[in-house]
Amino acid sequence: MKIRFSKKSPGRVTLVGAGPGDPDLLTVKALRAIEQAECIVFDNLVSQEIRALFPEKARCLFVGKSKGAHSSTQDEINQLLLDLALSGTNVCRVKGGDSFVFGRGGEEMLLMAQKNISVDVIPGITAASGCTSYANLPLTHRGVAQAVPSLPPTATKRSQSIGKHWQNSTRRW
Repeated sequence: MKIRFSKKSPGRVTLVGAGPGDPDLLTVKALRAIEQAECIVFDNLVSQEIRALFPEKARCLFVGKSKGAHSSTQDEINQLLLDLALSGTNVCRVKGGDSFVFGRGGEEMLLMAQKNISVDVIPGITAASGCTSYANLPLTHRGVAQAVPSLPPTATKRSQSIGKHWQNSTRRW
């Protein structure tokens, strides 16, 4: 009886939040993941300064999306990540902000988990936190702001009802 082993074991996918664009705000773990990646799949919101940190040896694939203009659909991105990982590639999925805050990271993680692909998640500073901190404006402040509402950056038919509830959410807690 001959036992055949696959040439490569499955690779892994690391979801990296790149924060609001300043490379100094990347975590040490995020920078290590980028430096060790064989393939980097990145989107529109990853700044040029962070892209400059991508190693020359890494294959870099742009899958940017912006409102109304998609170079790749989310399903295509998910399939790309899966195909790369199944081929044994160490993939780093770099996303602007935090991949779990309006970043579709949950969808990407779920597919990998369903296919038994190892996934690591490295959070990034979300734009709301980064921008307000740079402007010296706290997101919360005792006696002034006790909650942080989080709304999607673009409206869809499904999310248009948010506007109806926005007035209620701005009342003083």
